[in-house]
Amino acid sequence: MIAIEFLSSKAMQGKTTTEKLQYIITAVKKGDKIVVLEESLSPSEETQLIQLTMQQVDKNFPGIEVATLGSATLDIKTHLVKLLGGRTSGLTVVGPSSIVKQIKKDPNKLNLLAQK
Repeated sequence: MIAIEFLSSKAMQGKTTTEKLQYIITAVKKGDKIVVLEESLSPSEETQLIQLTMQQVDKNFPGIEVATLGSATLDIKTHLVKLLGGRTSGLTVVGPSSIVKQIKKDPNKLNLLAQK
């Protein structure tokens, strides 16, 4: 079986970047869980997640697949929200590469194929 864990933005609220990323890695490292974050990771957080994961790759943990769906355009409202430290809408999907076989992404949707 493959478990999918949906995390609300409140579940990650108040956590440091390191705490968020450790939670995600721990959740997917077992190899049978895909994590869906209601709030997308920032490009910086996504980069750090990949770096942390690469340090832990071994024969039992081949790594992760990450896809973020969110607004790529920076209109004035989005830019202002980001300047004030807020986040805009979006979501991030993270799963172990051992079960995530394919991710297709376009601006409005993600298609994920997973198999255990």
